[in-house]
Amino acid sequence: MLEGVLAPGERLPSTRQAAGDYGVSRGMLEEVFAQLTEEGFLERAVGRGTFVAATVTRLGQPIARRKTRSSPPSRRGASISANAACREPAAPRPFNAGIADTSEFPWKLWHRLQTRASRQLDRDALNFADPRGLLQLRDAVSRYLAQFRGIRCSADRVIIFNSAQQVLCALAVLLLDRGDAVWLEDPGYLGARAAFDLAGAKLVPVPVDDEGLRVDAGLRRAPNARLAYVTPSHQYPTGVALSLDRRAALLEWAARNQSWIVEDDYDGEFRYEGQPLASLFSLDSHERVLYLGTLNKSMFVSLRLAYVVVPEELVEPLANLRTQLDGFTPALPQMTMSLFMDEGYFSSHLRRMRTLYGAKRAMLLEGLAPLARRGWTWPSNPAGMHLLIRHPDGDSVRRLAAESPLDLALLSTYRDAKRTDEGLLLRFGALDEATLRSATETLVAAAMRV
Repeated sequence: MLEGVLAPGERLPSTRQAAGDYGVSRGMLEEVFAQLTEEGFLERAVGRGTFVAATVTRLGQPIARRKTRSSPPSRRGASISANAACREPAAPRPFNAGIADTSEFPWKLWHRLQTRASRQLDRDALNFADPRGLLQLRDAVSRYLAQFRGIRCSADRVIIFNSAQQVLCALAVLLLDRGDAVWLEDPGYLGARAAFDLAGAKLVPVPVDDEGLRVDAGLRRAPNARLAYVTPSHQYPTGVALSLDRRAALLEWAARNQSWIVEDDYDGEFRYEGQPLASLFSLDSHERVLYLGTLNKSMFVSLRLAYVVVPEELVEPLANLRTQLDGFTPALPQMTMSLFMDEGYFSSHLRRMRTLYGAKRAMLLEGLAPLARRGWTWPSNPAGMHLLIRHPDGDSVRRLAAESPLDLALLSTYRDAKRTDEGLLLRFGALDEATLRSATETLVAAAMRV
């Protein structure tokens, strides 16, 4: 009828005849005709028969429409959505693999703990809705931070989120008015830039050198900034550590100006020589530092568990804000993670992964050694799952990246200020040793030819 095969006014066969034609019961045809009549497609008259309704003519005619382009996103939306820095690659390959290596993860143990967690939570898990997070996990995180990061805090000051990026978005909205100035490391993490841009902040790029964030430059550019975002233990992406003098200067500025410092300790667990560097939070005596950590980097990327430690007066406002983002994190993965931490499996897993990542980093450095004679440099800070290598000839580096079959991210992608030098960010965490060795050889051979 809609396609015009049966024209308006055309008489249909009787239900008895149609049932015979289609090989179905007459009762079914009666139901079909009755429904089509009720919906207005057919008209039935006693003694005359069943006819296609005239209304079908209007339904069958396609509406003439002008061809128009679909509405584009807003300028702001297009700008922000063009930043794909927070999006994980579809598959880890050299050198985009900055996520955790799961080849050594104790899956069978995790599954057993997940079953136990489900039994312990029972029906309480169905009603869980605390935006602060499960108390058991907040307790476990606070004990872990005290033991391994020198951070003394009660569970009441810990709030669980799904990711560090979600924490940054929430803090940006909570702490900033539109137009407030924010210090951002330059080069720096693009996800932080996106979070503060979404909140309408005024972004103030502050240069990073071999000692980390240039606090003096930040004071010249925006002395009254409301917030500073830093990655002090292993700066992203350069890999340098913030010196003690700079840490002291940053804390003094925040205390004097009543500004906030967001300390993103995204891979603080992975330092391969000596003990982890002291956190800014542990040096802060004025409660101006908000400490941000993630379990997705140390466990596995799909876990979706991160946390932030905040002053007591920010706990409830941040929890209320969390309910306006996505409500809360499900109870089952939180309970499983709390068991994993409380029973010592997390610390054992971290020791095993530190050894694994440390060996990968050493292999990468050994393979890159010939490039040192060609003017390439890299930081000595023995930490993390990525390495930034730099060269003063930016054009050669960009040509190398464009021609290489490897997935190479340029340092300029993370910069605000334009420089003549250039670099390559090599993320190796999820690569197996054979792939890492082969990719390093490919990179070195190409760099030697450029």
